[in-house]
Amino acid sequence: MKAAKDGSGAMRKALLLVGSPRGAKSASRMLGGYLMGKLEAGGMETAEMTAAAALQSTENQHRTHKAVDAAELVVVAFPLYVDGLPAPLVQALELIADRRKGSLPASPVAGPRVQRVAAVVQCGFPEARQNEAALAIVRQFAKEAGFEWAGGLAMGMGGAVTGKPLDKAGGMVRNVVKALDLAAAALLEGRDIPEEAAALMGKRLMPTWLYTFMGNRGMKRSAKKHGVLKRANARPYE
Repeated sequence: MKAAKDGSGAMRKALLLVGSPRGAKSASRMLGGYLMGKLEAGGMETAEMTAAAALQSTENQHRTHKAVDAAELVVVAFPLYVDGLPAPLVQALELIADRRKGSLPASPVAGPRVQRVAAVVQCGFPEARQNEAALAIVRQFAKEAGFEWAGGLAMGMGGAVTGKPLDKAGGMVRNVVKALDLAAAALLEGRDIPEEAAALMGKRLMPTWLYTFMGNRGMKRSAKKHGVLKRANARPYE
């Protein structure tokens, strides 16, 4: 596979920014990592960082800005938190936007002429549509920070695949894999994520009743493990 290069002959680069506090063990990292793998197979140079790590020190913030400046494509992968983005990711995106708008002392270094942002969001709700507000937030970030919006993918039932590589998650993720493959092909060609990919990503992994049953069973097991199962239905303030 030939390396993908831009018009100047430089290596095309993609950056994955993982917004989940769980980092490498998260479903967001799994989804974003799969997409990065496809982009790398297509010839792009890829890099990865977490929003939490980007905020740990001034040095890490500088590294984040440098990585963003160098990237033709920034993919933001994150879980839904109360209809929005996790707080560390919000802070990281605000820092990036402030710098690109000239609100911070240091101005961006020379980078690709056109830079794009795409998003991959997943939630624990059965319905992928619960992620619509979060995608709109990232789209607004792209607009205010001077990026082109390349589209987003939204998935429900994220709890069913947490911590599992896609190649080991079985047939229930077949539409997720197809969606990410289609998205990668489009992004490599400089196109937006196609509607077909978004539709596939939004399909439910299993019947809602089964997902709810499994979720309730997992919560009961966790409550039993911590010795609070008998108090699960307690209403101390009534």
